[in-house]
Amino acid sequence: MKQRIFALVLAILFVLPAVAGCSQTGGETPESSSGTADSVTLAPPTDTAEPEETKDDPLAQRRAEADNLPEADFEGRDFVVFGTDDDDYGKYVTVEDQTGERVNDAVFDRNLAVEERFHARIVRSTVPSYDDGPRAIFNAVDSGDNAYDLICYQVVSSGGNALEECYLNWYDIPHVDFSRPWWSASNVEDLTINGRCFLAMGDFALSTVGRTYVMIYDRDEANNYQLGNYFYDTVKEGRWTLDALGTVCRQVYTDKDGDGKANDGDYYGLGTDTRSNLNTYFWSTGNMIFSRGDDGELEYHYLTEHLADVYDKCWSLLHETAGVWTSKVHRDGMLRFSEYGCLLCNAYLDGTILYLADFNHDYGVIPYPKYDEEQAEYRTMVDGNHEALAVLVSEPDLEFVGIMTEALCAESYKQVMPVFFDVCLKQRYASSPEDTEMMDLCVASRVFDLGYVYDNWKGVAFWFDGLLADKSRPDIVSYYEKNGGKAEKYYDGVLALFWGNY
Repeated sequence: MKQRIFALVLAILFVLPAVAGCSQTGGETPESSSGTADSVTLAPPTDTAEPEETKDDPLAQRRAEADNLPEADFEGRDFVVFGTDDDDYGKYVTVEDQTGERVNDAVFDRNLAVEERFHARIVRSTVPSYDDGPRAIFNAVDSGDNAYDLICYQVVSSGGNALEECYLNWYDIPHVDFSRPWWSASNVEDLTINGRCFLAMGDFALSTVGRTYVMIYDRDEANNYQLGNYFYDTVKEGRWTLDALGTVCRQVYTDKDGDGKANDGDYYGLGTDTRSNLNTYFWSTGNMIFSRGDDGELEYHYLTEHLADVYDKCWSLLHETAGVWTSKVHRDGMLRFSEYGCLLCNAYLDGTILYLADFNHDYGVIPYPKYDEEQAEYRTMVDGNHEALAVLVSEPDLEFVGIMTEALCAESYKQVMPVFFDVCLKQRYASSPEDTEMMDLCVASRVFDLGYVYDNWKGVAFWFDGLLADKSRPDIVSYYEKNGGKAEKYYDGVLALFWGNY
């Protein structure tokens, strides 16, 4: 792996403010309630002018981004963050000591900065597994015991709790500003209806970056197959499409054992499992469960002629294209790639840390393919095991929660995200400015679809991958005609939540 030069480091840090928070212009937010402040002392925000010495230092600029929070003394109170023991990212909520591992130490510094600034203690409260989460959250609300100040928990399950009216509207929580770079623009663009947002994506939840779906390719083997810089060039020219992926798979497939049959001993263009990573093709090819209509309101429209065509193309790619290797086991495509069995694989962005730590080839990251060259943008999704942030309706002190949450997201943006995104994700394989450009493109193209976030395994969000995995080739139009009514009724309930008549 080639060492990155100092100029590349600066380039990476320069683009992070535009990527990790997605946008600094999320739009106007509705007026929020004032909350309560029995234990805080408020003062005007400090001067936000940029110091002269930070102007030529991108990282310093990032850290100088003022959060405009008031002074407050919470007198040693615990700020309790809810999670589960089986959450891979739980270790990045609280850490006990500095260990020399850079993300761990960045989290330690973030928490220490917030704790000392507001005289509060960040603690984590967990239940054993995702399966235990919904009941624990509901019970906390039902009992009114204020067990948790911030929910940082698996997004699809959290959608179910939102429909049980467990969560407050984020716009009613003071000091939370979705226009700031530590909040995803999707909070406003995709997850707000009628001035209400119950689940939010902020930089405190590192998994919203780490669980971004991408494609990874073996650069050494690309050179062996005379593909050179084909992938990066094709992506930048807007020509990385489903058809282009199929063509590469057919060209690369090699019958290594010469038996004339495709088997595990051969070399493939694409290695993939038939689980959630297939779902990403739904969004990458321009589909949405909910999108904005001409009046600005989110509208439901799952089944379209475009979706039917995308489904047919994806099924043909998976089941009729020489050079595509599939498995029903989650992450098997990434495993096959790590064993040098395919040129490309579908993967989480952070999957490279686990699977490619000992990978001896150079490799690059590219986005999922578009539908065709007419599609304007590359798009991807973040897997449903990522965290979302929420606040229980039983929370008695909104000032406390608003200040602490905004501060933790801001400090994550300033201290943790640069290390997490740059070191743990980029440094493993970034060997040129083009690598950095591709990484930023993938993260910037994330979509948080309301129909996925609030699916709770009762809507349509998991149909696409389930049908694609079926080798009998079920017809998606017929399937929807048979089952869509129930899903539509479910989403009517989701929309009713936002309009206050659930």
